[in-house]
Amino acid sequence: MEEWVLVELGYLGRIVLAGICGGVIGYERQSKRKIAGLRTHVIVAVSSALMIILSKYGFQDVLDEYVKLDPSRVASGIVTAIGFLGSGMIFFRNNSVSGLTTSAGVWATVGVGMAVGAGMYAVGVATTIIVLLVELFLGRKGVLSGKGKELRDIVAECKQEDERPGRALADLRKAVEECGGKITRITVKKKEDGIMKVYMQAETEDNWDAASFTAAAVSRTEIIKITV
Repeated sequence: MEEWVLVELGYLGRIVLAGICGGVIGYERQSKRKIAGLRTHVIVAVSSALMIILSKYGFQDVLDEYVKLDPSRVASGIVTAIGFLGSGMIFFRNNSVSGLTTSAGVWATVGVGMAVGAGMYAVGVATTIIVLLVELFLGRKGVLSGKGKELRDIVAECKQEDERPGRALADLRKAVEECGGKITRITVKKKEDGIMKVYMQAETEDNWDAASFTAAAVSRTEIIKITV
């Protein structure tokens, strides 16, 4: 077999290994229904590995004593470019931020792909394992988090018969607590026709019954609509 074929197969093996490492991280994110899942992480890992291989070996035919290239420029460009993708996964809603861990995971996946593409297999695989362990054991639902809790966004429309929203808020809080939850944040916005919109963040169990909460909430006369 030609030597160049063996070399190309070696490069292909790096890309495949990078895709496997990215897929491991992406599968964990997808299992938790995050915005970036298996496909995104695999593509990011494979692409970054390909770019590093091109950066290191793709210009050897034009190099001589008069032509010098800096392979690290492509690496720095990859890190900068992935910031645009990562920022698109971060959302600010109802005074809370979500998507930070997934965005950081994609950024780490780029590093894994670059490491494997550069031939640093042990570093890439070890980093994959570290990222996976952090997401599994230190995440919101992780074994070492010790809570098994989940933050949920709840939006309610309530009747407001006077200037004080206390009764409706008390009913909402009671409905959440009756279903085993705990309100951590409330924001109230007044609307026309005596209606106010309430944005809440509640800490609940993983197996929280949203249907039972909705039924309990709308049974209150002040509460018109609930969205979980």
